[in-house]
Amino acid sequence: MVGIFVSFLIGLILACAIVLPKLSALKTVHKQSGASDYTVRDSMKFTENRDTFLNKRVDRTPRNTQTTAQRK
Repeated sequence: MVGIFVSFLIGLILACAIVLPKLSALKTVHKQSGASDYTVRDSMKFTENRDTFLNKRVDRTPRNTQTTAQRK
């Protein structure tokens, strides 16, 4: 049982030694709330106003048209 704990601890220390320098390199970009810096004004024009959903299955079942008053 002690050997498993020691192996886990060594693996955790090695993983931290590898990942932490790479993680600190990712903090050079400041967080932004939108994509306005990446868009070009008037670069995209929409010609259709519809959505096409792929790989979506829609099962349609008819509704019961009888009301509770008609059933009595």
